Amino acid sequence: MRPVCMTLIWVALAGSAAAAPPPEGFGSARLISGSPDFQSCIQGDGDCQANFYRFLGNSMLEQGFAMQHQPLLTSPLSGDRAGFLVGGDLATFPFAPPRENLSGKQENTSFSPVFPQLVAGWRSAGDDRGQSAVGLSLLPPVPVQGASALSLSVDGGHAWGGPEALRFGVEGGLSFVRALAPIVATTDQLENRDQFDNPDNLDPVVFARVCGPDVADGAGGCIDRFRLFNLELRAGLSLPLGAFRPFAKLGLTLVNERLDVKYDATAWGVTALQPALHGGCTWAPGAHLRLALGGSLGLLQGNQSEDHRAGLLGKLVGAAGWAF
Repeated sequence: MRPVCMTLIWVALAGSAAAAPPPEGFGSARLISGSPDFQSCIQGDGDCQANFYRFLGNSMLEQGFAMQHQPLLTSPLSGDRAGFLVGGDLATFPFAPPRENLSGKQENTSFSPVFPQLVAGWRSAGDDRGQSAVGLSLLPPVPVQGASALSLSVDGGHAWGGPEALRFGVEGGLSFVRALAPIVATTDQLENRDQFDNPDNLDPVVFARVCGPDVADGAGGCIDRFRLFNLELRAGLSLPLGAFRPFAKLGLTLVNERLDVKYDATAWGVTALQPALHGGCTWAPGAHLRLALGGSLGLLQGNQSEDHRAGLLGKLVGAAGWAF
């Protein structure tokens, strides 16, 4: 298993390294391939280039942060009952409306207010050496309002400390997501193109050729593809308070995201290191039922933010499971 994981990580990083360096510095969005119509903007050194890459990076990172899996019930810090657990969790998407590009066109990213995933895990019997746990999450690509996402993650870790004592733990996880959706160019956006600051942002001739009704996968507009393959390491503490167990974790994520835009056959990417803070509480109201509520905050660098200054990405996560 370890050689396979290392190979996947190497392939992902090698693909990122082959692309042009980020124009706004490490962690910013970049053009991987293709020739967009707005070359004069992204090849210059003025405000247009900076504004576009920060808009793109901000949009990609906040979507990816929502879909990056954060284990609640399968963490070694979340409980002490040995055995298997199955359940599910829901993570919130950004509460703000979709972002507008430099032409005033709002990108089509609000397909669902939550990102659901099925979860399963196993926890070892605790002893003097602590307790280990592994988990798996899955979202099959079920279409929702013209969009679908395949999500798969695996996590594992170890915690030291007894069931009635303060626990310290370390854990890591790999998350993979492939989302298909008409993000950049839809039929509605084409019909309302005159409302944009730059109507040429969507050309009817190009749209008909690439995304028209005669194109096999063109129904509903151009179907774009967003992918992430992220590696995360975390360390944290938890403390039992009766049936409750609050926890806090510090994490560092190697972010590797890519957006393939069908309309102009371009590919865009973000590779970054993202510190994050996770907190919440698990609750065991009975012998088998497990509930949890948590939240995450991730750092947004100044060169990744539309506001041109460092900020935070946030989400809430709720989970429920049954322990055997």
